[in-house]
Amino acid sequence: MAIDAKNVLVGGPDQATTGAILSGGPEAVLPTEPGEAAGDDWEDSGYISEDGLTLTPERSMTGIKDWSGATIKEILEEFNGTLAWAHLETNEAALKNYFGDDNVKVTPATESTGRIIKASMGATDMPRKPWQFRVKDGKAKVLIVVPDGQVSEQGEVAFTKTNAITWPITLKTFPDADGYNVHIYTDDGVFSA
Repeated sequence: MAIDAKNVLVGGPDQATTGAILSGGPEAVLPTEPGEAAGDDWEDSGYISEDGLTLTPERSMTGIKDWSGATIKEILEEFNGTLAWAHLETNEAALKNYFGDDNVKVTPATESTGRIIKASMGATDMPRKPWQFRVKDGKAKVLIVVPDGQVSEQGEVAFTKTNAITWPITLKTFPDADGYNVHIYTDDGVFSA
């Protein structure tokens, strides 16, 4: 296979009509193409910090040794895939991702107050739901789909005058019916005549 610089991609957000990170409801249909529009059961969470998105696969292997103590085979003991990012917007969707859907309550604006969002933190379970992450480089696109993910870590939030408030989270992934935690789809952006 010949080398081709067009296959070298940067990981910018694909957020022409939505945010680049979307979480799905119980009826969400998983996308299978990078350019596919998100359905009504997907909610975008707005801007993400300049650090972008990180995908970390983790494999734990166990060696099988022979009588002499030499490792002769490795078997997979555990697999986990995590994704991490920091929400840059302080909006309802980002706070639901950070605090958990059931821990965020919204009160509409009135004549005397704006729209109020109450986010509560405590020893509560985080919801498991599908996720999609949209990335682009010019016309080339990458779609990362997590059929079943759960926020496993909430990062430190700093409230300072000199920086934007960010809501950093880590998402743990679980296998789908076929045994896969994460699906990655690419579209090189070169269309046929």
